[in-house]
Amino acid sequence: MKRAAFTLLWTCLALTALGAPLLAADQQSGTLVFDVKRYTSDAKIPKKSQKALEHAGIQWGMLDNSLVITFVSLRFVKADLPYMTRFGEQRTLQLKPGQYTITCIGYVFSSTSSDVDKTLSKSAFFNNDVLTFTVLPSKTTTLEVFPVYEAQSNWRFLTKVTLFIPDLNVKVWEDGIQKGESVINRRTDKSVSWDDYHGPLKF
Repeated sequence: MKRAAFTLLWTCLALTALGAPLLAADQQSGTLVFDVKRYTSDAKIPKKSQKALEHAGIQWGMLDNSLVITFVSLRFVKADLPYMTRFGEQRTLQLKPGQYTITCIGYVFSSTSSDVDKTLSKSAFFNNDVLTFTVLPSKTTTLEVFPVYEAQSNWRFLTKVTLFIPDLNVKVWEDGIQKGESVINRRTDKSVSWDDYHGPLKF
């Protein structure tokens, strides 16, 4: 009886030992590279604005299984988006394997009001789950982000005001194979206006 119990104990220990590396393999992370390219422009940008753009970049972060990029100031965004990746730089994260989406809080120059609430109401919007990517165990998924600046103009009283806002064209590469591509911050009929959004990204 004792010998049988002893054998059973060692069998359980052996199974536990064999199971440990299998469990570790199941939880093995994948690599996400957020690769922001240097900006280009379809409009002539004044030299003063060009100097400011030398230090510009993209604000983003992870919220559950979604990568969120914002064009709206973090003062008005509820989610913690801690990464600022400047043009021409990249950031690498280790993520658990699985399917992820990209959501973009976009902005178009539709209001020159000095009232922040009115400006957000007219100009800000949400492109939810606009692009999908997969993180694979021990593999690298790369998001190539190509910022292309466009001039957007509006009138304030008798003065024409111009802002330069980039379109973000994102290419998804999974283990060296391109899997998707989209301009993620264009306002379309699928975009959700700032006032109509009631999800976790807004206070």
